[in-house]
Amino acid sequence: QDDNSAKMMTMSRSKFFAILFFSVAVSSFQPPIFLPTTNHHHHYHHMITTAFPRTRTLLSAEESISSSRTSDDADANTTTSKSSSTLSLLEHINFNVPNHDYILNFYLDILGCGLDPRVAVNLMDYETDLPKFGREGLIWVSCGPNQIHFPRDVKAQALAAGHIGLRYRSLDGLTKRLIRASTNKKKCFESYEICMSADNDETIIKIKDRYGTVFHCREGTEKSTQKYKQSVVKLSDEDKFGDVALRYGVKDDESTDCRGIDYVEFDCPMTSAEKIAQFYESIFDSTTFVVREDDSHNKAAYIVLGDLDVTTTRGLPQASQYLIFRETPCEIPAYDGYHIALYMGETPHDTQDFERAFQKAQTAGLLSTNWRDAADVFSLEEARSQKQFRIEHILDMNNPGQPPIFQLEHEIRSVEHPTWPGRGQWK
Repeated sequence: QDDNSAKMMTMSRSKFFAILFFSVAVSSFQPPIFLPTTNHHHHYHHMITTAFPRTRTLLSAEESISSSRTSDDADANTTTSKSSSTLSLLEHINFNVPNHDYILNFYLDILGCGLDPRVAVNLMDYETDLPKFGREGLIWVSCGPNQIHFPRDVKAQALAAGHIGLRYRSLDGLTKRLIRASTNKKKCFESYEICMSADNDETIIKIKDRYGTVFHCREGTEKSTQKYKQSVVKLSDEDKFGDVALRYGVKDDESTDCRGIDYVEFDCPMTSAEKIAQFYESIFDSTTFVVREDDSHNKAAYIVLGDLDVTTTRGLPQASQYLIFRETPCEIPAYDGYHIALYMGETPHDTQDFERAFQKAQTAGLLSTNWRDAADVFSLEEARSQKQFRIEHILDMNNPGQPPIFQLEHEIRSVEHPTWPGRGQWK
C-alpha cells in the first residue's frame, strides 16, 4: 500500500528474473481430512521463496505469477503447457449504491464500460411496454466478459482495502477522459494519478471513485476469457431504449474501451495468505500459489481463474484472472457486504466441480443465506435448481472451529446458470 516504498525497489527486470526460481512441491497445502482434494486435475502448488520486490503496481495480467493444474496432455519437453483452474471466471463484482448520481458517468463515461441491455429499461423515465429488470434502480455495467453490478440501497459499499485491476488496449482514451472530467467541480470520481511501475516499463492509472473503491488501469493483451461476451447497449438500440441508447450506447462497430477485470486484490491479515490459499484449494480444488515479499514476512495468495500458461523455465506463468490476498500489518476496514460472483465449469453440463464444491462447502458449514432475493440454497437439489450457492467466510482449514480469517461473500455459479456469458460459445 505504500507507494513510496514501492518506488524505492528499483530492481531491474533482468536482475529480478535472474534471482526468481520456483520451488515446486506437490500438494504443499494438505487439505483437511474431511474435505479431500481430488487429484484428477494433477494439482500442484508453487511457492516462491526468493526475494520478490513488493510493488502492487506490477500485479498485471502479463506480470502475474500462477501455479498449475497441468493437463494430462501437456508436453513435458516444452517450456510452456496449457492448464486451467476449476474456477473459470470472475464474472461480476456487486456494490450497493444509494443512487446513480456518480455511477453512470464514472463507469460508462470515464472508465469506458457499457450498459447491459437488460437493465437499460431501469433508466427509462417514460412509459414503455418493457418490464423493469430486477430490483428498482438496478444497474449492470459490462466490460468484456465481466460486469460490475449496482443495486440501489441506502448505504454505499466499496472495496476499501484493496483494488480492482482493469485492462485496456490503450490508456490514451481513458487519460483524455480523466483530464476533461477533472475540470468539472462536480466530477464523478474522487481522484486519479498516472504513474509508472517500479521498473519503469508500465504505465498505471490509479482512480478512486466517489465511494472509495480504487481501480488500477493498465494496457494489456486480450485474454482467453475474451471469448465470453457481455451484452452492451448500442446506438442502434434507439428504437428500443430511446434516449438511454443515445446517451450511453456504444457504436455498433465498436466494443467497450475497458476490456475486462484482470484481478481483484484484497488486503488480508498477517500470516493469513497461506491459509487463504489452502481454503480455495480445499473447497474449490482451485489452483493457487503464494508469494513471499522482499525483505518482509508478508505474503500474498494468488487464486487462479480461467486458463493458465505454466512456464517451466525462468519466467512468469500467466492466468486469465486472479484473486489476490495480500498480507498487511495495517488495520483492515470492516467488511460492508459487497460480493463477487465466480463461475465453475466451461462447457455444457460441466457441473462436476460445481457440485463437488457445494458438497465441500456444505460439509464445512460455509453455506450462507441470500438475503437479497430470498432464494436460499442449503441442499444439493437446491444448488442444482438455482445453479448457484453462496458462502461468506474463509476459514483456516486446519482449524475450522476457529473464527473466520476473512469475510467476503462469494456467489458460486455453475455454467448452467442463465447469466453465464459463455453460452454464446455453445452454439
